[in-house]
Amino acid sequence: MKSHYQAVVIGGGVVGTSVLYHLAKFGWKDVCLIERDILTCGSSWHAAGGFHALNADPNIAGLQAYTIDLLSEIEKESGQSVGMHMTGGLVLAPPTAGNGCNRPIVPSSPSASTIAAS
Repeated sequence: MKSHYQAVVIGGGVVGTSVLYHLAKFGWKDVCLIERDILTCGSSWHAAGGFHALNADPNIAGLQAYTIDLLSEIEKESGQSVGMHMTGGLVLAPPTAGNGCNRPIVPSSPSASTIAAS
């Protein structure tokens, strides 16, 4: 192991590995990831498969769309399955819900769709 790097990423969870992947994708070569144990052994392990493709915030929906597309890209680059299955889902709320559930939801994936009830 070297004593100096352009960037050192601490933590091999979903965020750390994503940061390292993107640094490498943008051409950074002098980078290192430090993990105390096994990749994703911390708090990331319970989030596996736990994403959704609808969000009322267009910025978060865009980030979700990027992530969904990125998982397919990683499969193609690596030749390894990431185990993603887009099975769909259903979000229900009464039209008079006071918690904001009745505002439009932005699909973040081409396979996501919305149905509006009047």
